Amino acid sequence: MILNFIVWKRNDDNSFRVYEYNADTFKTVDNLKHYKMNHFELLDMFISEEERELDDEELLKAFSTKMINWRNEIINSHSLKKPFDYFDNSFICKDEIYFRNHSHNILTFLKKFMPEEYKTYEPIEIYEENYFLKCYRGGLNYGKIGIYNAITYDFSFFYPSIMSAKDYYIPTKKGQIKEFISEIPDNFKFGIYNIKIISDDENFNKVFSFSKDDHYTHYSLNFVLYYNETYDGNIKFDILSNTALIYDDKYLVSGSKLFYCWYCRLFDLKKELPNNKLIKKLASTAWGELQSQNVIIKTEDEIVDEQLNIGFDLESNYYIKKIVSTKKTEKYSLIKISDNQTFYKYQLRMKAFLTDYGRIKIAKLALENINNVIRIQTDSITYDKNLKLNIANFKKDTKKCGKFEIKNSRIMSKIE
Repeated sequence: MILNFIVWKRNDDNSFRVYEYNADTFKTVDNLKHYKMNHFELLDMFISEEERELDDEELLKAFSTKMINWRNEIINSHSLKKPFDYFDNSFICKDEIYFRNHSHNILTFLKKFMPEEYKTYEPIEIYEENYFLKCYRGGLNYGKIGIYNAITYDFSFFYPSIMSAKDYYIPTKKGQIKEFISEIPDNFKFGIYNIKIISDDENFNKVFSFSKDDHYTHYSLNFVLYYNETYDGNIKFDILSNTALIYDDKYLVSGSKLFYCWYCRLFDLKKELPNNKLIKKLASTAWGELQSQNVIIKTEDEIVDEQLNIGFDLESNYYIKKIVSTKKTEKYSLIKISDNQTFYKYQLRMKAFLTDYGRIKIAKLALENINNVIRIQTDSITYDKNLKLNIANFKKDTKKCGKFEIKNSRIMSKIE
């Protein structure tokens, strides 16, 4: 039996187009709060190429059917000892039914396979967040403008595989602001440093993401040392501050200890159900959910009435994370900055470190055939010739092989 649920899509004006399954009706609403049922967003990853020309109502209705089919596949899978129900409403939270959405399911699935010790980690401090925000936190992007016969490889489960790696670490206690010596060490300790990287090396610049605030984790800085030694580079360091955020090695936990069991279950599910898009969703945004913050939503009028001190810096009482304009008002996503309140839901210091580790992993792989690299996009590398690569989980993406035009570092268009 399928309990009633809605699927929805955000409109350009930040209202929501909603399809209710049991009633078989469509509505446009300003918020979803009055829907006391499971609610699932229609994301781009759930839309097939054949469905691109459909209108919103056709897309939503097709998506509701796919949600049921994908949910049933996972329930009946052989990869899990206990079934996982994407629509399960049996859990009661604070005397209310725990209605499901994508975020809830990602976290519920994670917690089924994580050891409980993550709940004991020290709260993330505001000064740590200041350092995190000054690092570049996106994927590695490079594009060589031109038209090519392209061969693209990409990693499956890229970030989940990093999260579960033995040599990826997460601090369990807060870092310390420590004095940093004026000489470059042979190996940077786990932390974040205020150092300018200076390079006129074309190949290095293809595979390195520079921080506009000149803050880098030890992963990036040790990669510079590696590049200089391995590729006879001459990349320069300019130490801008004699202090850095340093984490004690005694309080680092391997990602494999926290996430390996979860990763294995996901990998087995993906192998059993390769076309089930919910499995990809459970994997691809898991680390982002673990970095979720205790956000409150306020309108402009509420901010004025309550005389809230808001700002885009961590010195204000309420940090502005995002502003969303609707037809009626602007809504502010705020994080309360307080000494007695944690602003992260989970005290997992992954921000900056995970994406940095990922960029270095891709960079080292790209350097092995750097003269043939024409594009890098987070977890994928495109080459201008067919190479024999034998790397676990790094496979050809047939949709991105053939004649393509690379327009910039982000856009690659197929030429028919």
